[in-house]
Amino acid sequence: MDGDQGHSTTTREIGGEGRVSQIRARLPGQVRLERIDTARALYGPLYERPEIERRIGETLPFRWGRPRTATLEPIESYDAGVIPDDALLKFDDAERTGLFSAFVVATPAYGKHRDVDPWLMGVVSGTELYAVIARWG
Repeated sequence: MDGDQGHSTTTREIGGEGRVSQIRARLPGQVRLERIDTARALYGPLYERPEIERRIGETLPFRWGRPRTATLEPIESYDAGVIPDDALLKFDDAERTGLFSAFVVATPAYGKHRDVDPWLMGVVSGTELYAVIARWG
């Protein structure tokens, strides 16, 4: 019998899954992976900033000589329009999960000039990954 297998069985018998969860909670890398998995399960694919800017920019029609991208700004300073009630409720739900360190409003843009149809994005804590929380427009 391998010594590690015996130790593993003893550990499970002594503390069970609760003990493993407590140990995992003390390891930042494990917590980050858990947060990423939970965010994916709740909100779908996660994206890095360049991918978000590209995907959101592509929602605009092509215009020759006008680069399509997205402007991102903290939700706290967003003033380009009223955020709809349903998007605010989704924001509140997402904030309550504790998965996100920041929320931004991403707006499709030609260069620096914002267009319409904003997206509410959450930044997964401890990462540079964004989840789509809501869209409107």
